[in-house]
Amino acid sequence: MDNKITFGVLTIIFNCIGLPSFLLGNVKKGVLTIVSGVITFSVVAIINEIKGIIAGIKILKMTDEEFAAANKADLVNAIAFFC
Repeated sequence: MDNKITFGVLTIIFNCIGLPSFLLGNVKKGVLTIVSGVITFSVVAIINEIKGIIAGIKILKMTDEEFAAANKADLVNAIAFFC
C-alpha cells in the first residue's frame, strides 16, 4: 500500500474486519481477524477497531518517508489484536 492517507483511513474504519492485513498481503492474519470476531460475538472485533483507530491515527501522523520505510510486518502487528 503506497498511499499513507488511504491506508490510515481504511485502518481506522475497517480494522475490525482485518482489511489492513489483507492490504498488506497477510491473508492468513486477515482471515483470523474475521473468524475471531465471529467466534467471540464481536468482542475481539470491537477491541480490534479501537486498536485500529489508534494505529490509523499514528499512520496518518507519519511522514511520507517514515511510512515508506515502515516495515509491513510492524504495521500488521500494530493493527492486529488477536493474531
